[in-house]
Amino acid sequence: MSETKQKHVGRVLLLAVDPALRSSCTETLRKAGFAVLHQWSVETSARVLVANTYDLVILDLTDPAQADMTTLAQLRERGVDTPILLISAETTVAHASRAMRFGARGMLLLPFAPEELKSIALDLVAERRAARSRDRVAALRPALRVGQRLLGELDLPRLQEQIIETVRAELDADRASLMLLEDDGLWLRIVACSGLPEPITVGHRSPVQQSLSGFVATHRQSLRIDDNGIVSPPATNLQGKLFEDQIVSAVCVPVLAGNRVLGVLTAAKVLSGTPFSEADQELLLLLAAQAAIAIENARLYTQVAESEARYRALLQHATDAVLLLDEAGSSILDANLALEQLSGYPSQDLMTLSPDVLFPDLATLLAAVRYNGQLHQPLEQREIETVLRTRHEQTLPVAASVSLVPHAGQQLLLVIAREISERQRISQQMVQAEKLAALGRLSASLAHEINNPLQAIHNSVHLMRSRPLTEEKRQIYLSMTQDEIERLISIVQRMLDFYRPTREGMRPVEINDILDAVLTLIENQVHTQGVRIEREGAPRLPRIFAISNHMKQVCFNLIFNALEAMPDGGILSVRAYFIDADAPDTDDASYIAVSGSQGRQPPLRPAVVVEISDTGTGIAAADLPKIFEPFYTTRTKGTGLGLAVSYSIIEQHHGELAVRSEIGRGTTFRMKLPVAE
Repeated sequence: MSETKQKHVGRVLLLAVDPALRSSCTETLRKAGFAVLHQWSVETSARVLVANTYDLVILDLTDPAQADMTTLAQLRERGVDTPILLISAETTVAHASRAMRFGARGMLLLPFAPEELKSIALDLVAERRAARSRDRVAALRPALRVGQRLLGELDLPRLQEQIIETVRAELDADRASLMLLEDDGLWLRIVACSGLPEPITVGHRSPVQQSLSGFVATHRQSLRIDDNGIVSPPATNLQGKLFEDQIVSAVCVPVLAGNRVLGVLTAAKVLSGTPFSEADQELLLLLAAQAAIAIENARLYTQVAESEARYRALLQHATDAVLLLDEAGSSILDANLALEQLSGYPSQDLMTLSPDVLFPDLATLLAAVRYNGQLHQPLEQREIETVLRTRHEQTLPVAASVSLVPHAGQQLLLVIAREISERQRISQQMVQAEKLAALGRLSASLAHEINNPLQAIHNSVHLMRSRPLTEEKRQIYLSMTQDEIERLISIVQRMLDFYRPTREGMRPVEINDILDAVLTLIENQVHTQGVRIEREGAPRLPRIFAISNHMKQVCFNLIFNALEAMPDGGILSVRAYFIDADAPDTDDASYIAVSGSQGRQPPLRPAVVVEISDTGTGIAAADLPKIFEPFYTTRTKGTGLGLAVSYSIIEQHHGELAVRSEIGRGTTFRMKLPVAE
């Protein structure tokens, strides 16, 4: 262990002519753990000391050629600052004083013990290393202090001013300026300065191609100009490009952030006669490096702050209510002013609420982005109609959507909700308007069916009043009259059920029951037009969640449109069947999906499908994307609301409505409705 440590004691350059002295010193020093190199020439020694790092120089003055300490003086003239230990045969006070003046750090008189050489050598090396450590710490301390001060400032204008103040204070400069490259890279603009002559101030621009600062930025090379105007390193073409009013010395260094040039930092003296030294230039380079890091940090912070401010402004001024939930959906992280106004809760109260207090049906909302327990960004952001509970325990109908927001390794949940009370009111009015229009069409188709029982009732009453009848005949006419009246009541009741606004909610229903009810209602018109009905599909299907009367209206609208497309007769096909979640749908490509859950994640759940087809005239391809728009119709009669209302109802039932058509061959409407779980 001790031998391992001795290998790292230090390196010694031994200048001794006497072989015996050289040998004994070498042996002693190597035993102490030093690496020893021998030299005899002063020229060679100086070159070796400049090119390599040595911890100690031992100079033998017993040689008459070295006795006058000429070698010692020459080493100091060449800038060698390595500690020097002198070996002499005799000495005087004057001799020792002169040696110390030339930089000697110790002296050994012959004869000396090996331990004495070892002890002095170790002490001098330890002292030098301690001094170098102190020097490094002393040099780093102001740099660290400056770095902390600059890196702690994130406001860019204040940071730039602080850089200038630091340059003037640390370099004792009379002038200082910080110039940054503009975005086009053709100009340098002063962003902070101090002590510059008028009219040069903040905002002044210099062309990169024709200025001293531009040369420094382009070549990424620092320059130092002394009081004689000499540029270091030499660059004669730059003479005369400095301000000429009393400048004594100047230093100009590039401000580099990695491989990018941010700008140029310049310091100048006009009052002091002491020019900047090479150490001053190195210090300014260090300050420029710290300034570059601080400027980049401040720029990034400014960008982030501006981005956050824009986000905050967008969030707060959005007309829709917005709230940000954590990944689990269990706490509110942020909310905007619209949500405060809609819910009645102040901002500080919203932050403490559980999200399901605002949205009782939160689980249904979050199901849009959860599949098998994992979060997935939906391909299409789908609105779900739900309710928002206010501070005063009222419920407001809202349309809400949920999307994922990646942040800090998490998937936060962004909920956007808007009140739809007015939309629902208008939608209900549209539904009622279409019901009235459908009732008018239905009334015309049922006129003949109503007229027949009325004629029968009229004839029976006339016969009973105009001639005497046996009791048996009278009972027959009364029975006929009662049957026809019940038939009329049934017809009118079906019409009223179709028209009357319903208060029923979503409940499991049989789609076949709905289809049978609608087909029965239009049975008379179907036969009158010469249309044949073909029913296909399983007699028993899984139930769906639906509002029965709303689904009846959709089926009626689609069937009545099919009948109108076949004024001269044809085939009306009504097919109902079940599809599993994993079953491929080979017909999907031929349909144009116009509403509901097309493209959502996860895929549509197991569903009941209803297809209503006709053999009528068909719909032009250019009209297909428009047929579900309100008030759009290709017929001369009608409101143009039937398919728009159907679109809205299927969407509210979380289903999918699609159509395909071919001119001259007919049209098929397809409804996919999720199975009730």
